[in-house]
Amino acid sequence: MRNSAPIALLIILLFIPIQARNHPLPCSTSCGDIHNIGYPFRLKGDPPHCGDPDYELYCDNHNRTILNFHAGLYYVNNISYDQHLIRLVDINLAAGNCGLPYRSLGLEEVVGDGRYYRQYFSPHATFVRCSKEINSMGSSMVPCLSGNTSRVYLNYTNYMLYDSDITSDCDIIAMVLSDHKVDQLPSSYEEIQRTLQLGFDLRWAVECMDCRADGGYCQFPTQESSRFHCSKEDDYATQLWNAILFLAYVFVIGLILFCRYILAPLVIFAFLLHKCFSSRNRIPR
Repeated sequence: MRNSAPIALLIILLFIPIQARNHPLPCSTSCGDIHNIGYPFRLKGDPPHCGDPDYELYCDNHNRTILNFHAGLYYVNNISYDQHLIRLVDINLAAGNCGLPYRSLGLEEVVGDGRYYRQYFSPHATFVRCSKEINSMGSSMVPCLSGNTSRVYLNYTNYMLYDSDITSDCDIIAMVLSDHKVDQLPSSYEEIQRTLQLGFDLRWAVECMDCRADGGYCQFPTQESSRFHCSKEDDYATQLWNAILFLAYVFVIGLILFCRYILAPLVIFAFLLHKCFSSRNRIPR
């Protein structure tokens, strides 16, 4: 009985975080314009029962709510608990100042994070440094980062750019996730700058982390859904094996039906035909 106590304690410690996520205790704080900060979020310094540590925010000296995400700092402009959305804006771009973001962030980092997710075709604003002037991107040149020896342009696309997508005279130096609500993409530097001030949305799914910790990955039925199916890496092999078994079953059933309704009558017919000819050959002339 004494040896079972450490095992029981270990089971309880492993069970508590999952229970906390399934049955979070009521807790609400605020920072500046962001009121009623509740589960899964928490502010740094809140009581331990508040929120999930993986979704910790903090309040800066100017009473602004900030999220530290992949070493980047983002102001929290809004949290929608109904839609599981948090709207963020890079602290270097929030005021519309000319310059680079606090840290480059692309869709790949969000997809690999586990706490948040976005649709695969997401708008990106990409800062590109070129060794010569690119006439087609002249209106999107970043004035404070461009000089006589190089030009920096801000390229806005509906997808994430790679080095292979741009001319050999240019290099990607930073990128920012974005959202836009109009059909036409912003093209000039001023338009893109105003769009980036509005920030971008991330959708959260707390239980997805438990799925990933168990060796699975989260599959969302739609880009707007916060519900997901936890799939394992061996699911594909299992589905393939099930498909092979199904085809084998169909083949066996087909073979049985073929033998029963096609081959067997042919054999009987051939036997009767052979017997008939044999009988005729034995009749004396």
